[in-house]
Amino acid sequence: MKESKIRILVVEDESIVAKDIQNTLIRLGYDVPTTASNATSALEKIEQYEPDLIFLDIKLKGDVDGIQIAEHIKHSRSIPVIFLTSFVDKATLDRAKVTEPYGYLVKPFNENDLNTTIEMALYKYSKDKERRDSLELYENTLTNIEDSILIVDNAMHITYINQTAEELVGYGNDSVQGIDLSMVVKIENEQNEALNREHLNELLSGKMTMNQAPCTVSILRTQEKLPAKLTTHPIRDEKNQLIGGAFIIKDSRIQKEAATIVETNAPEIIQGSFFVKKGSTLVKVYLENIQWIQAMDNYVIIQTNVEQFVIHSTMKDIEAKLPSNKFMRVHRSYIVSLEKINVLDESAVVIGEKTIPIGKSYKEAFMNKLNFL
Repeated sequence: MKESKIRILVVEDESIVAKDIQNTLIRLGYDVPTTASNATSALEKIEQYEPDLIFLDIKLKGDVDGIQIAEHIKHSRSIPVIFLTSFVDKATLDRAKVTEPYGYLVKPFNENDLNTTIEMALYKYSKDKERRDSLELYENTLTNIEDSILIVDNAMHITYINQTAEELVGYGNDSVQGIDLSMVVKIENEQNEALNREHLNELLSGKMTMNQAPCTVSILRTQEKLPAKLTTHPIRDEKNQLIGGAFIIKDSRIQKEAATIVETNAPEIIQGSFFVKKGSTLVKVYLENIQWIQAMDNYVIIQTNVEQFVIHSTMKDIEAKLPSNKFMRVHRSYIVSLEKINVLDESAVVIGEKTIPIGKSYKEAFMNKLNFL
């Protein structure tokens, strides 16, 4: 498969400089179909050519400078920008920083500077995109999980609650940001002893453990008390430092119903589709729209062409109900639609923009399933 070239748009109002940069980039192997000399032309050509990267002169002539164009790109599109600069004052540089460019090139520059800056910008952008995609998956997963999830920092201030928790506590996620957990819910153990800040910190630091332990949760806004099971998970940074934790509250009043759904009502395939629960409704999911399925703890994420569903089930149950001629497990955590695979190599498959690893124990059976010319 021929790899497509990186497409770059050069926005520079000095025509000789713009042409020189264009020719240099083409010589380096990039696709540079055009250049732009002002804001109007730049925005039109961004729409027309959909570049992967933009070189943008900070001091464009006219009413709209390069920084204003970069601000527009930041809020309307996901395209990395590299600023072209000569001498700029501190105020202009401070304005430029806010747009979070992926690099600066100071005029005059040579071919090596140009290529190095591009490679660094594209690498940083790809890593940022991975983090954004991971965060989006994380937030979508938390939003659709039927348990109430409250995430706090080390000071026990709430940093996030999912949709189920919003319905439980009677507040929206935005309105509880920074509020102490104890101002929203009161948690008591089986002996009716309230878990105070010290206990909660011990839970998150690992000095105490609580995995679906019976408890009573009091909702302070409504004064409602409900029987529940509490699970706690510490959250650590890349240096393994504790930065907060997650409190997962499973309402025991619906636990029996949920368990029945898991054990006996995993999706049944009927005429190429099945129903899954989303909030308080049932949504029909067609097999032809499923891209991949991922296991996550006690949940399964089903990714379709347009949306994502999170259900209580196991990969084993899901795999048993899917037609083996259309779906295959390629990893202990992934099932893929064979029809949706765009690219594959010996260690991974690509579906859309999602790269899915191939597990060693699944590799031989998977490769034997495919047709090769």
